Amino acid sequence: MRFIDFSILFSLCIGSLNAQLNAPHKEGDGLPGSDFADMPKTPNSIRVDHDGTMEMNSKKGTLLFIGKVNVKGDNGVELKASRVSVNTQKETALLTGQVSVRQKATTHHDGAIKPGIQMFADRVSLDGKKKVITLTGNVSIYQGATLHRSQRAIYDYGNRYLDTRGLASGLGPILLESDRFTAIERNGKKILIGENANITTHDVSEPNFWLRSDRTTIYPDERIIFKNLRIYAGDTAIFWLPYLSQPLDSDLGYHFIPGARSNWGFFLLNRYGIMLGGVKDEETGARNDAWLLSQWNFDIRSRRGLGVGVDLFDMRLDDNPNLGWLKFYYLNDMDASLERSAEPRGYVNEDRWKLELKHRADLREQGEQRTYLDFDITALSDRFFLEDFEPGTFKIDPNPNNEVGIFHRHPSFLGGIFTRLRLNDFHQTDTRLPELFIDQVKRPIFGSQILHEGSTSWGVYDEYLADFEKNNLRAEAALLPALHPRKTEIMGLLADRGYTRFHTFHEFTAPLNAGSKIVVVPRAGFGHTRYSNMDGSSNFDRTYFSAGVDTSMKFSRAYPEVVNKKWGVEGLLHVFQPYINFSQLSTNDLDSSFSGIETLTASTRPRPLEAGHFTATDDLMDWSIIRFGARNHLMTKRDGDTHQWLVMDTYTDLFLNDPEFDRNVSNLYNDITWSPLPWMQLELETQFPIASSNSDFREFAGNIKFMPSDALELTFGYRQLNNHPILEDSNQITTRAYCRISESWGLGFYQRWELDNGTLAVQQYSVYHDFDSWTASLGLLIRDNNDDQDEIGLMLNFTLKNFPSVSMPLTVDSE
Repeated sequence: MRFIDFSILFSLCIGSLNAQLNAPHKEGDGLPGSDFADMPKTPNSIRVDHDGTMEMNSKKGTLLFIGKVNVKGDNGVELKASRVSVNTQKETALLTGQVSVRQKATTHHDGAIKPGIQMFADRVSLDGKKKVITLTGNVSIYQGATLHRSQRAIYDYGNRYLDTRGLASGLGPILLESDRFTAIERNGKKILIGENANITTHDVSEPNFWLRSDRTTIYPDERIIFKNLRIYAGDTAIFWLPYLSQPLDSDLGYHFIPGARSNWGFFLLNRYGIMLGGVKDEETGARNDAWLLSQWNFDIRSRRGLGVGVDLFDMRLDDNPNLGWLKFYYLNDMDASLERSAEPRGYVNEDRWKLELKHRADLREQGEQRTYLDFDITALSDRFFLEDFEPGTFKIDPNPNNEVGIFHRHPSFLGGIFTRLRLNDFHQTDTRLPELFIDQVKRPIFGSQILHEGSTSWGVYDEYLADFEKNNLRAEAALLPALHPRKTEIMGLLADRGYTRFHTFHEFTAPLNAGSKIVVVPRAGFGHTRYSNMDGSSNFDRTYFSAGVDTSMKFSRAYPEVVNKKWGVEGLLHVFQPYINFSQLSTNDLDSSFSGIETLTASTRPRPLEAGHFTATDDLMDWSIIRFGARNHLMTKRDGDTHQWLVMDTYTDLFLNDPEFDRNVSNLYNDITWSPLPWMQLELETQFPIASSNSDFREFAGNIKFMPSDALELTFGYRQLNNHPILEDSNQITTRAYCRISESWGLGFYQRWELDNGTLAVQQYSVYHDFDSWTASLGLLIRDNNDDQDEIGLMLNFTLKNFPSVSMPLTVDSE
């Protein structure tokens, strides 16, 4: 069969050739009638393979190929077309008819990967001498995730260099048009440069916004640099900047926040972030290995004036959100008397400023050991600065500490020396000048079953009232009779409180498994503290002995038949863990000549039972406490794993010796977390008295978040505190909701009610609108400060939602 097929094919070819040779033709025509010896030879830079017809012109040195034609050039470039004309003398080729061009990725001799490229066009011209390809007509170019479209493009396949004019490009969702577009490589990274370029992410025939600039440089996955930037909404210019480096990172680039507040007036907060450090590339202007994020602030407030500042972040410490920055801010306040609360201010200097340094410098690192220097400094111009200009920080940390220390971390301990400074004399502050410490982790002793953990410290401690409080107390005392009780109390508050203190405490535990379901852990510890006056005139010693035992049992039972898809149950496993913990501490009381500095703060939660974990060293007192409790876990299957469907911890303390309120029995505590569904979670903490005592207070704190539908998200919170011996009563409700009314509109609100006095303390209302590629929101804030004047804020927010991770150009935070 093979021989028959071959003979038929051979006969057909000979017959076709004879017909062409016998046909009439003119001198200079193609193959028919020509001598094969005169056929031009294709150059080495243009190699042709085809399965169709070929015509030649020996005088002009041209070859015409029609059919499925493959052309191979130098540097691995391959072209395909249905019609190819080759000029063998000039080493050029013209390709038409569904032309495609491909050059595969290669690895450079230095190890750098040269990316591949694939191009399509109606017409392609190839110059084998210059190694240049010119594409015209419906040009599409693919480079990785980047798509370029144009009517004309030039590609230097010898140097893998793309140069275009009138190009529209797409990098992911980013679309770009330019008069001239260039793609270059630096350090293995592709850089795109467009002249007279327009950028948008609104992928429709008539985008509703454009970012236009004289020169646009795109660093994929990093940043976009604009020179002479204009922002257009449709055909209307709405914003201009001479230069903008907008990274694909919300920390960098330009951001501004417009709005209005009662104590600020109308405001416009401006921030521009750029990277510093590293080595500058002279051609691209980029900084390689930049490590310092700088954010420059220029704020305008109609009632307060101009504020300027800079925030510097060490990105090498980016894994720790609490470290690695230096911030400075200054404002010459036009009216420093404007307040957010009813607290009287008196005189406040118009020069308002803040200097903040939170940084860690590694000194030595070897294996798992590390030595480092820590700075935690916040210096303020006055005690109202945070309240006035950083209310979010003020709510969390109104009186920041100032500490500097050297620390050494070892797998078995943490040690160091640090000092706590008094930089803000308008705050009550305790100091360490200095403190040395070592904290030892729980570890076996010589490989035995006995575990040891301990802590030791020595320091020079003092505590200072705020200067304005001292002045007020002195003024009050000056008006009182010599033997008045209040005057004696004031003199005690004004007395020096400083001392040196050595403290050490060590605890030993020995976990025992009394059975497969019972765990018993006995504990014993001892400690010593020595106090000395600053002048060494008086000393006092305290000794501690502690003992205790922690016992627990665990029972479990599976209920595979319990299935309820509606409440997210796919079988249940119930784990029940009752426990009893006993703790005894014996010590002598602190001498009255020493005033404690590290003391307890008021709380509704129970104190820790381990003396070694008790941070209020100066308030260690005799106690004898038994804690009874039980933990319940309900677990189910979810996404191939175990899910905690319900967790409840119920416990109470029995006091043989109460160190705080002379109680016999504490409240009954319940801590509950219920997560039945991905869109629903309940957290609940309750406590109430179960026996008459001197501290019969009640607390209820709950929060539930759920989404009854895809368009509605609700959060409700409630907290009630009654009859606490120290803390003020509270009866508070919080509500938060977001509702998507349609594809374009949404509403949100937040409220906090104080039911004791019927006050709506905080109100926030927001309206959101989706303008396809833009989103906008308008927010209103009303805060009742329990005085004659409410605080009102109006915030406006615009966001380019389609610009991935660019946060360009606006963002808003109500605080």
